[in-house]
Amino acid sequence: MSAYEHGHQDISAHKGTYEAINRLLMWSSVLIGLSTLYLSMVFAGGMNWFSSLIIVYVLSILVGMALKRGGTWYAVMTGVTVLTTIIGWAVTLFASMI
Repeated sequence: MSAYEHGHQDISAHKGTYEAINRLLMWSSVLIGLSTLYLSMVFAGGMNWFSSLIIVYVLSILVGMALKRGGTWYAVMTGVTVLTTIIGWAVTLFASMI
């Protein structure tokens, strides 16, 4: 017989991997969902890009609160919003010069 006893194996590494994959899936799912919502509002809905960005940013903050995310979540959402704003204004400025 083997020395294996059911329920006595060290699975701490497996738990860590499982939690990391869950975090990765949550981050990517919410980011893809918010990006899809933003692009749908701008291109399919015909809304102004800046108004859509504000709506999606507020929604991302609410999602962060609902999912009990930490400061990293809010920093990433704010950074993505600022970057999108800068790119949007640059494209608008460039388009007005043409």
